[in-house]
Amino acid sequence: MFDRRWWLRIGAAVAAAGMVAGATANAQQRGATGSAAGVYAQSLATHAPAAWLQQDPGDSLYKAARDALNRGQYRVAADLFHSLRDRYSTSGYVGDALYWEAFARYRMGTMDDLRTGLDLLTVQELSYATAGTRAEADVLATRIRGQLARRGDALAAEQLAVESGIMARSTGERERAEQRERERQHAQQKVETRQRSEEEEIKLVALDALLMMDREQAIPVLQELLQRRDPESVDLRQRAVLILGKQQTPETETIMLDVLRNDPDPEVRGMAAMFLARSSSEAAYQALAEIVRTSDDIALKERTVFALAQRQDERSLALMKDVARQPGQGEEVQAVAITMLARSKDPANLDYVRQLYASAQSVHVKERILYSLAMSGRAEDRRWIMDRALDPNEPIDVRRQALVMAVQQKEVQVSQIVSLYDEVPDIEMREQLLYVLAMRDDPAAVDKLMDIARTDPSPHTRQQAITMLGRSKDPRVAKFLVELISK
Repeated sequence: MFDRRWWLRIGAAVAAAGMVAGATANAQQRGATGSAAGVYAQSLATHAPAAWLQQDPGDSLYKAARDALNRGQYRVAADLFHSLRDRYSTSGYVGDALYWEAFARYRMGTMDDLRTGLDLLTVQELSYATAGTRAEADVLATRIRGQLARRGDALAAEQLAVESGIMARSTGERERAEQRERERQHAQQKVETRQRSEEEEIKLVALDALLMMDREQAIPVLQELLQRRDPESVDLRQRAVLILGKQQTPETETIMLDVLRNDPDPEVRGMAAMFLARSSSEAAYQALAEIVRTSDDIALKERTVFALAQRQDERSLALMKDVARQPGQGEEVQAVAITMLARSKDPANLDYVRQLYASAQSVHVKERILYSLAMSGRAEDRRWIMDRALDPNEPIDVRRQALVMAVQQKEVQVSQIVSLYDEVPDIEMREQLLYVLAMRDDPAAVDKLMDIARTDPSPHTRQQAITMLGRSKDPRVAKFLVELISK
């Protein structure tokens, strides 16, 4: 049914996006700070800084996540920043990891990633107000809301419009404060790990032990637990699936099939799918294939596609190929199928993945194809990726990703990277090449960075080059920096 209020919110969001852009331009002209325009005018941090807490337990994970982010491997970076928060909740990196995971998801740009990113920024605001990325987080949150609003998210549209001063503020400060608090609580619940009570944990450990001693007594109890549908029992049901998964019997398979079809939680159903994928029975295959073909639950379909790929049989492979070429399955599901096909390292599967590129309908799917082929180790795939980077008809985001993947290969000489830098007009692509040069232990790379620092027309680019030179061990750099200072 036509909802005039919904359209008003969307219209307000479009106007808000224009106001934000105008505020940014005006603020930059006036040097405004401390106002709404000043907030919007702040630069958005796009590259994570080097690790700074060497003794921190999360230091290694942060370095790996940072490297992936700065290489443009946003899905990998998001997963690694999430792992850092999950495994080392007391790490000094956690507050900033929330921002960088949100930024990676913003760059990936799916609706789910954008909403998750907004939730992560809300948690940072609540629990890590002193994080070094807090100022950038406000700017990133506004950009995410703008993206969501343009795609029809009414709540994001309303929030953006209120932030920009377009919608009337007569609803009252208290009402808005209450709404904001509800949003914060909701985000906290979604992002933070669910906590189990000691009593529940003890019960599950006891059930696990009982299953080892007396399967006939334990399985009915576990089966009864899996019939629960309340949100509070999600963790219990997950553990019950894990416990039952140790028993590869027709009885436990029947229980797993029921969980796959009827449990309301996609995570629980996804775990059941993984266990069913180990079964060679026809019933298990048909149940998994049915989920892939007909389910509307995207998260469950992703898990099921991943599970089926483990079977490595002809039918599962054929189904992976069907999913990989059908955009109607959902771009994330399609991307998972592409990844699993390429991971097999089978030349025929790699060729199939490369052929899919021409018909890919989204930047995300194209980027996943590029990433999957970059991992193949084949010289022909590396050459093909470089061709995508140099093709002016490709979307600029795709070209950036392809460029980073191509020039990171050892076969690409520094002289080729230098030539690319001089030929490529796009500023962000040049920034990526700067990082690639900085990672090369080669005097020619240092020469180019010094040339950029000395002569590039962009002050921002020159500053970046100087920063990267400061990390170099080349003895010439210190003299060069002194010369710059003395000018």
